[in-house]
Amino acid sequence: MDTAAIFTHFDTLNTEENTVLLLSNHLYQTVSKVWSELPGVKLVYEPLSVQNKDFLDLLSTLDITIKCSNQDLLNNLTRKQGVVIGTSNLTTSFIKSAFAKGFNNFLTQQSRDVLKITNVLGNEFSQTQEFSKEETTEDILENVQHSSSQSDRQICVGTLQSLQELRFLKDRIMDLKWKLPSDVRLSVELGQEFFQSTFLIATKIIGKEILDGQTSYTVDMSMFEEFACYLDTENNFSVYSRSDSTSYCSLYGNTGDEEDLILEGEMGEVDTGDWILLGNAGLADCRGLDMILLDKDYRVVRPRSPSQAFSNSLDLEFSLLTVSA
Repeated sequence: MDTAAIFTHFDTLNTEENTVLLLSNHLYQTVSKVWSELPGVKLVYEPLSVQNKDFLDLLSTLDITIKCSNQDLLNNLTRKQGVVIGTSNLTTSFIKSAFAKGFNNFLTQQSRDVLKITNVLGNEFSQTQEFSKEETTEDILENVQHSSSQSDRQICVGTLQSLQELRFLKDRIMDLKWKLPSDVRLSVELGQEFFQSTFLIATKIIGKEILDGQTSYTVDMSMFEEFACYLDTENNFSVYSRSDSTSYCSLYGNTGDEEDLILEGEMGEVDTGDWILLGNAGLADCRGLDMILLDKDYRVVRPRSPSQAFSNSLDLEFSLLTVSA
């Protein structure tokens, strides 16, 4: 990846922030591929960055329906956004809050969830039946055919974790379209791994120490904050710097805790105040971070706001392709 344009941008960036979220055009390219293979199918995604309003606006611009399963995310959504309410943390207060904001479509798997919603809202809601990839086409058909409610005309046929799974879901959807009534609307949920390679995080070195010949750096973020989702999983962060000279070193978060180790290995030699880039960071919880968009050549898109970035009116110089669902 050619990162020269990104580092040039940070040379002139006037910000007090030491950590910034970068979103690459690979997100649109990936979503566009899914659209081309699954025309007419609604795409659903549950964002981890629940307080990054720029990112939430961008999802809406890409015509991705936001799955909301918690109050923090609900507080940052608007009526203009496509939203389906998840039921993993369903409470009476959460149901009432979602309904008060105008969101009354619930993604349900179990009858007890439907009963809980009914006890609060009566019949003033719709539902999208959620199925897993393990359930057969026959299971789905039987479930839909035995449903007595006309609100059960929306179904989610599974979670797409990668483009490699597209063929399986495409075959299933084509089969369902042939066998289901024409008024049944289909959707697919995009898994978190789908977004893994679309994010980079730019963070500034705030400390450097050399002990027994090995260098350790400190950055202004943490495994216990932005990277909390990676604590129980094996991460494969890629790291980029402006230096061609590399050495074996350690990169720590800003808590001072020995367990706050972000990565260890070969890295370009840098100094305090320098910026580095961490790639494959799509699972990071980047709440409150400024967001910068990159075009397909990893150039910074400016001065456009994230909600305009994938519009049809971009200058050719900064073209991020056009959106057409």
